Amino acid sequence: MYRVGIIGLGPVAIRKSQSEGLPAFQGKPASDDIIQAGIDPSSPATVLGDPVLVSHAASLAKISEIQVVAVCDVSAARIKRFFHNWSDIWPGTRSYTDYSEMMRREELDLIAVCTPEHLHVEPVVAAAESGVKGILCEKPIATSLEDADRMIKACDNNNVVLNIEYTRRWSPLFLTVRQVLRSGAIGNVTSISGAFGGAQAWMFRSGSHLLDAMCFFSESDPEIASAHLEHGYDDWDRYRGSGGGNLTERDPGATGYVVFKNGVRCFYTCINSSPDFYREFLIVGNEGYISFPFNGEIGTLHTRSTVDPSMASSSVIQPESYRTRAIEAAYRELIENISSGTKSVSPAQESRKSVAIMMAFLKSHKEQGRLVKV
Repeated sequence: MYRVGIIGLGPVAIRKSQSEGLPAFQGKPASDDIIQAGIDPSSPATVLGDPVLVSHAASLAKISEIQVVAVCDVSAARIKRFFHNWSDIWPGTRSYTDYSEMMRREELDLIAVCTPEHLHVEPVVAAAESGVKGILCEKPIATSLEDADRMIKACDNNNVVLNIEYTRRWSPLFLTVRQVLRSGAIGNVTSISGAFGGAQAWMFRSGSHLLDAMCFFSESDPEIASAHLEHGYDDWDRYRGSGGGNLTERDPGATGYVVFKNGVRCFYTCINSSPDFYREFLIVGNEGYISFPFNGEIGTLHTRSTVDPSMASSSVIQPESYRTRAIEAAYRELIENISSGTKSVSPAQESRKSVAIMMAFLKSHKEQGRLVKV
């Protein structure tokens, strides 16, 4: 049995439904974490009749080898909400307002770090030094390379597995698309385009999903980048946001360009003035291309027609049947990484790449969009 502690009890940590705890923008629920475009967020999405789980607690509750024994948050209201949602599952869970105290008093095996993006470093370092076996940290890993490197070093020094919860890396569609790319179905990948719109199109949160996806499919290291932030962020030479909450002014949207060492060129659009259903992804090779909605479950493969080589032939990319995905799959994989020494699909070192790109974006914007080294 793995004893788990959760640090940070916001909606992504404890909600039971997709709409719980999400803010409303223009009369509609925010959709950063809605898994399928077009679904009613008040109803759970289903896969083979099973609900798609929408929080860390909901995912942990499905895994028999796990017991949440402690939670921590500075907000009494959030602690109360956790017990309202989950005391029937874990009646003996203890609550804390100081994660250091929680780590001293509890013999924890795993820790979930669900704090705001700029507050990941201290809990992760403390957890690594406390003797836990594994940590699942919300994305992005950090808001600076210095913090990311400190987290990675602490976990490496203490032989702790640190994985970053970029949900889509456990998406059956993402994994299937990468298999199709590796098969050579579209030849050599030449470019990738990603777009994310709506009120939550923020570079350091939702936008980092796009950057991570580009790293995931490029399977290379970013080399150079340029970017232009939305109006009003000219003072952003580093992360200046307030972390949690959902004020649009706390984090810029941006348009950007990244070139990876293997030659793949990536085009990034994350602008909150775009409609919230504008979430598209396109991967182009020298022999075809793949397109899919960024929050979708099915993609399309476009290759040269054997009948008329000047025309395209399209086929559906649909993953095989599956039972786990997203955060639940992340925890199941973390247990496997610990017990069997396997490598995660979303390790901390890989997540560092998206932070490096964001830092390059900030630098490029300050230099009027000049190409800079990542």
